[in-house]
Amino acid sequence: MRKQLLTFAAAMILGLSMAPNASAQLSDEEYNYVTMDLRGILNLTMTTNPQVDFVFKTIQEYQQGITRFNATQLEVDATLAWDLFVYASTDNWTQVEAYSTNGNPVLPAEILEMQSSVTSAAPVNMNAFTSLLGLTNSTVAAGVPTAATQFLAGEFGTAAGQSFDPGTASANPDTHQFRIDMRLRPEVPATFATTGVDLTLDGNNIAFAQAGYYYMEVVYSLVEDL
Repeated sequence: MRKQLLTFAAAMILGLSMAPNASAQLSDEEYNYVTMDLRGILNLTMTTNPQVDFVFKTIQEYQQGITRFNATQLEVDATLAWDLFVYASTDNWTQVEAYSTNGNPVLPAEILEMQSSVTSAAPVNMNAFTSLLGLTNSTVAAGVPTAATQFLAGEFGTAAGQSFDPGTASANPDTHQFRIDMRLRPEVPATFATTGVDLTLDGNNIAFAQAGYYYMEVVYSLVEDL
């Protein structure tokens, strides 16, 4: 009898140890909701003095002109494909003060010549010294360019090769850093003839510039590929 009880007890112990777990293991979970907001970034930085001065005080300076190399330096940092274009904010220079009673005070923006260190494939560019287009001639309307606008980088359109790639100025100095040269050449008399500009076109029949102090604003516009 004792032997039977021992056998029965051993069988019960073995059965309990091999029986499936009667209840599931307890657990709990929490969740993260992860979002990502990738903002497009276009940064245009002018690293030089925004004012560029031309002072003509000798006959030689009138005749030979004055060139300001690296007059303006620009840097582009972008996470998007981009274009960079340039234009004058007005059609003509603004005369602040006249030094003489004769001469023409209405000077077109186009007497200023500019060239860029970065080559542009746009049909209208500044790869060599070129007259800056005034507001009307630039065809920029409400800040939007056209194919006739002067592009420093990229061009009007979104086809392949018509924009510059994303990148930083520090990592891409050849394409994202611009050195802009400026030139004014009045000559004697001050007709600015080398630019092909006719000072009499705005209704004033005097073909040479009036001595005075003038200013003009040049606009550099960085935009997402148009």
